[in-house]
Amino acid sequence: MKNNTLISYEYGRLFWKYKALIIRNVLITACITAVISLIMPRTFKSFAVLMPPKAESDHGIFQDFEGMAFGNLFSSGSDEIANSLLAILKSRTMMESVVSKMDLINLYETEYMEEAVEILRDNLKYELLEEGTISISAFVSTPWFSNHQDADMARNLATDIVIYIVDELDRVNKSLQTEEARYHRLFMEKRYNETVQKLNKSENQLRLFELKHNTLNLVEQTKAAIKIAADIKSQILIDEVKLGVLLETFKSDHPEVQKINLEIIELRAQLKNLDYSSTGSDHIEDNLFPLFSEVPNIKFELMGLKREVEIQNTLYAFLTQQYEESKIQEARDTPTIQTLDAANKPEKRYQPKRVLMVIGYSIIMLFLSSIYVIYFTYHQQESSEPFSG
Repeated sequence: MKNNTLISYEYGRLFWKYKALIIRNVLITACITAVISLIMPRTFKSFAVLMPPKAESDHGIFQDFEGMAFGNLFSSGSDEIANSLLAILKSRTMMESVVSKMDLINLYETEYMEEAVEILRDNLKYELLEEGTISISAFVSTPWFSNHQDADMARNLATDIVIYIVDELDRVNKSLQTEEARYHRLFMEKRYNETVQKLNKSENQLRLFELKHNTLNLVEQTKAAIKIAADIKSQILIDEVKLGVLLETFKSDHPEVQKINLEIIELRAQLKNLDYSSTGSDHIEDNLFPLFSEVPNIKFELMGLKREVEIQNTLYAFLTQQYEESKIQEARDTPTIQTLDAANKPEKRYQPKRVLMVIGYSIIMLFLSSIYVIYFTYHQQESSEPFSG
């Protein structure tokens, strides 16, 4: 304990003895740092905060399928959109566009575009913030020994760079969306034209089938044909009864017998024309009301044709709406980026922090001076004392 107290006392006495040296070094360092901070380049920062577009189904297409498993294949999340925008911002094309627009090759005093692009990258900062927004910051420095005019030019340039980047980001993103919308429109147009052709073909097939088989109202026609066939068959049965009665009295060559026979032959011919019997047999006694042989096949084929027309009509209605939406999306010319905080001309410099520089370097000099005093006091000969003020 006593040793520690003694050591502290010796250090305090030593520092007090050489206080002039220490204070002088600190003051000189503070003054030099202050002067350097006044003449060194001043950096100004301008920034903007953007809101990426909301995640939605691509161009509104397939939005009717939201919630279905495959609906997500056509949509993008907010993080994916923000990352896509960051990729555009960091692209070489964007950097070269900014360099050319702002004439940064001359400002950076370089000869090559690549060098100017690298310097620009070091003076730009992009951040994806927690709330999903994107921050764009640009830093522009004045030359050494700059004046107020140089500072004002740096302020304006930093602001102009951020404004141009925001506008260029919106232009490029809009161009990409328009190109994507064009591909969707071409796809929908192709499907639309194919569906129109299929719909016309299926409608023609249905119309020709109805004309060929007289199936404008198959159910009613079938009922009417059955009634006619039943009446004919009933009349044949009645005539056959009459014929049997006549044959009991007259011979087969009797006029009345021949008349009844002719009626029966004509009625059977009419019945055969209706295709009443599935077997084509002339023995109508077997079944009083048999089904027509072709009615089930005609009905089945007719249902298939009508179903195809209905399917094509439904698809046509859907594709017509989507095709119109895709054309609207392709022609849309609205901003794709929302600016929450627009770039403003910075009033204060971003760097250097003069007060912090003076304090920081003064503390460093205080520490170095203390080390100097201790070292040369205890490790040099007594005759080689530190120079004093």
